[in-house]
Amino acid sequence: MSNALRIKEQFRTIVIAGLMLVSILMMGVLGHQTFIAVTSQQQLVEGVLKDYSSLAADEFIRRSNAVIGYGYTPILGYLSRLLDGAPLPDHDFNGLFDKFNLGFNKKLGLVEEREKLAEGLFRVASMGELMETSGRHPPDIVVQRLMVDLRSPPIGKNQNSLVRSFHTIYDGTHYNFVYARTLSGLGIVGIWINNDAALDWLEYFVTSAPLLPATLTQAKLENENVFVKLLSGDELIYMQGTYHPDGPSVSRIFGKGETIYGDMRLTLGIAPDVGPSLIIGGLPSARLPFIYGDLVVVFGGLWFIAAILMVIALVLIFRDQSLAFMRADFVSRVSHELRTPLAQIMMFAQTLMLGRVRSNEEHRRSLEVIDKEAQRLSHLVDNILQFSRIDRGHTKVTIVSHPIYPLVHEIVDQFELIMKEGQLEMTSTVDSGVEVMLDIDAFRQMFLNLLDNAVKFSPAGEKIDVKLSAGLNRVDLSIEDRGVGIPIGSRDRIWEPYYRAHDGMESAVGGTGIGLTIVRELARLQHISVVVIEREGGGSRFVISFEIENKRS
Repeated sequence: MSNALRIKEQFRTIVIAGLMLVSILMMGVLGHQTFIAVTSQQQLVEGVLKDYSSLAADEFIRRSNAVIGYGYTPILGYLSRLLDGAPLPDHDFNGLFDKFNLGFNKKLGLVEEREKLAEGLFRVASMGELMETSGRHPPDIVVQRLMVDLRSPPIGKNQNSLVRSFHTIYDGTHYNFVYARTLSGLGIVGIWINNDAALDWLEYFVTSAPLLPATLTQAKLENENVFVKLLSGDELIYMQGTYHPDGPSVSRIFGKGETIYGDMRLTLGIAPDVGPSLIIGGLPSARLPFIYGDLVVVFGGLWFIAAILMVIALVLIFRDQSLAFMRADFVSRVSHELRTPLAQIMMFAQTLMLGRVRSNEEHRRSLEVIDKEAQRLSHLVDNILQFSRIDRGHTKVTIVSHPIYPLVHEIVDQFELIMKEGQLEMTSTVDSGVEVMLDIDAFRQMFLNLLDNAVKFSPAGEKIDVKLSAGLNRVDLSIEDRGVGIPIGSRDRIWEPYYRAHDGMESAVGGTGIGLTIVRELARLQHISVVVIEREGGGSRFVISFEIENKRS
């Protein structure tokens, strides 16, 4: 891979990673804005429903006060006007409810139940006297607690309410009382409340009409859509409707003069599904789960792509580090490959210069060694220069039509002169006039590299076979060695720059690791193919294939 290509790939990876990061940030901003928009609208609508719930809660409390106002206040008014010393009405109240008009029509269904509102009546002429009762008498411990409440603080005309209530629990039973000061101001009269009857009256007043006015809700909100829970302490005393945990609700605590049942607390909410009846456009559906789901999918996809890019970046970094290591190894190997022929040339040149040869035969042999090593050195330098041009993308070829057999024969003869051991055996079934399209210099370098590779990986003294054969429309040139062969898993990688198999024998063989890279690149530029296969009987077989020139035309 050339430096320009590597830089281009690294730049592309950085740009893509940057774009992915920007996309993730934009999606985060959009998701946040969507969340704000949806939650703001939802909060607005829920706030409106909560306001409606507050109105309904206030109306509920007002109606619960009607139990005191219409049920108990008239009785307290009658009792407070009794003359000092006059007896309290007996257990059936002597027709008390017929003595004054409560303002109710019998059709309401409550007139016949008035006398059931009270379990009994009581009066205290002054704080130092015992309590006078009529009807049922509360337990003594309850009376003691009531007397404590009556003494502190005293009811006066300057207080907000002239009617007060008292609640206590004894032996698991709720006791509720309402009381007021007599007209003389000296005593207190009160009623022991019948809890069941009081709650019946409360239910009647609450359910007799919608808690919200029809003009406000367009008569589309009924009480069954309103959830009401009434507690006394932690005990449930009244409930209507269905609780909706996802809907807005409000809570209220009854005042001292507003309750018929001690320590009353109210929770009220409106069902969310009636939102369209109360709000223009209705209550928006909860889209956040879908939005979050979409964002999760998008973010998941983006993070997945980002993870892939990070893996790619790590792979590229690892490859760059590997290439850096292989380049360092390449420099070391090139230095060794250059030093070997130079040492041979210097040694035999000095031998000749010092006149240490003893015969003409030794003189001629020294010159032959110098020539061979010089050719080896020239071939090595040519390889390095060619690889540099390939790495920069500056390799150029000039393709011409040329007879293949004479060229192959010439290169074989040239290579035999620089072989240290072994021999080349060439066979051909191709006519000397058959021409193929190639660049002569580029092919020469390819062929020499394959021959040199075959010699390096063959056992010492073994024969190298060069075969030239012709088919219907192509010519194949094969170079066969008798070495250990190339594993199938490494046959694609041997063309990579600096790659060397990790087999012990191959690691011990000299070389720069760029020869086959040059072969593959020069073959690509000449539009010819080169492959490696296993040789029958062991070893490797490299095949260069040409199309015959007249077939190409």
